[in-house]
Amino acid sequence: MKNHSLLHLPRNQSLFLMNKRSQFHKICLLNHYMTSEDLWTRLILKKNSHKVDGSFCPTSNQIDVCRNNIFLCSLQAFKRLHFNPEAKLDDVFVDEDENAEGAVDEGGPTREYLRLLMRAIHESNIFEGHEKTRQLCLDTQALQTKLYTIVGEMIAVCVVHGGVGPHFFFERLFQQICGLPTPPTMVDEVGDHTFREQLIKIKEAMTAQEANSAIAEAADSVSIIGVLRHVSNLEEKDSIVQSAVD
Repeated sequence: MKNHSLLHLPRNQSLFLMNKRSQFHKICLLNHYMTSEDLWTRLILKKNSHKVDGSFCPTSNQIDVCRNNIFLCSLQAFKRLHFNPEAKLDDVFVDEDENAEGAVDEGGPTREYLRLLMRAIHESNIFEGHEKTRQLCLDTQALQTKLYTIVGEMIAVCVVHGGVGPHFFFERLFQQICGLPTPPTMVDEVGDHTFREQLIKIKEAMTAQEANSAIAEAADSVSIIGVLRHVSNLEEKDSIVQSAVD
């Protein structure tokens, strides 16, 4: 169940920092702002691409890709215990009757698959916002099923295996995931209308009693973030609001 939108999750639940299964996650975002002059970024991507063993394709890396449900097909494959992101992918496009079809792009079936996968990630329910400036949306079910972790690995594989990058991140999200300093988040930047109004009500409270009443109304949301508490002064309620948006 989706509760509200956040510009990012707590660091220990962040989309990419959660996943330690592969070194790919260190470079999964590097081509977000890559230009033709960014030689350093290109060298890092090239170095990690060379780590992929193109001669080895375990059965756990075999993916039957149905164009009508790219995300689900990928999710099933990436959740396999022995899925190896540093080995070659064996992807075959199939129709609804599971009959193989030929790839239709110039880059071969793997690049076509990764291009479609990145599009599916862009449209998934863990992101929201403008088409070119997407931000993370806090989804309790996605947290419980570790969907953020799996999507992080998907993006890393898209970048390293196919050179397909996530060119849709909100700049603040990109900076936070990369550990770069960012200015304090404003309440107006919260995407979910209901949660934003709840935070505004807490922020505009004139007394501690009013603040606690407003906090109680937003309890379901702020408890997920880990900032639900009783306040005894106005400084504490401001701290809750800032912690919620940060």
